[in-house]
Amino acid sequence: VIALTRLPSALIELSEPLQVSRYEHGDFTNAHYDSSSSQSETTCAHTRLAGNTSALTEVSCRYLTVLFYLSSVEDGGESTFPVADNRTYDERALVQDGVDLTDTQQACGKGNLRMTPTAGTALLWYNHLSDGRGWMGELDEYSLRGDCPVKRGVKWVADSWVNVDPDHQQQARYQRLVAQRHKAKSSMDDHYQSLSHSDLHLDL
Repeated sequence: VIALTRLPSALIELSEPLQVSRYEHGDFTNAHYDSSSSQSETTCAHTRLAGNTSALTEVSCRYLTVLFYLSSVEDGGESTFPVADNRTYDERALVQDGVDLTDTQQACGKGNLRMTPTAGTALLWYNHLSDGRGWMGELDEYSLRGDCPVKRGVKWVADSWVNVDPDHQQQARYQRLVAQRHKAKSSMDDHYQSLSHSDLHLDL
């Protein structure tokens, strides 16, 4: 993921652990956003300890998604992006001829972009636009995505999300906090075992 995205290793290593999912016959997910819009009353779940702990709601702040196909599927199970490449975005356009395009069980075939699961391949997409200053901006409404029902076979996928706080300073505070804790814990554990970034992330 570091090589593919060319992002700083700290952003990747301190992001969410890989999530592996299994889809059997008939399994699907409706179209959704992997990340959330940033608002003043919310805080990113991954930087909560370094930020505003009194925020009313924690949200997922996922700058980009890398989806790994761990198996091929005999029939169905496509990843669908219902509004990809639309010239304009209008939520009313999600309902066409009485069919809700976010309902992948009913409208999978109407998605603008569909990718067939093939073992050993991966998709990368950005869930947010750039803010124009080299940082994460607003949620990209075209990143709406879902999973079509598996018709035959079993689908295994792994999601890797790169977590970035829209507040650049808060992300930097979080990374400094993790580094300090890692250094303190490593000095205590030197005689026992080393602590990896992933272990520390789970502890946090």
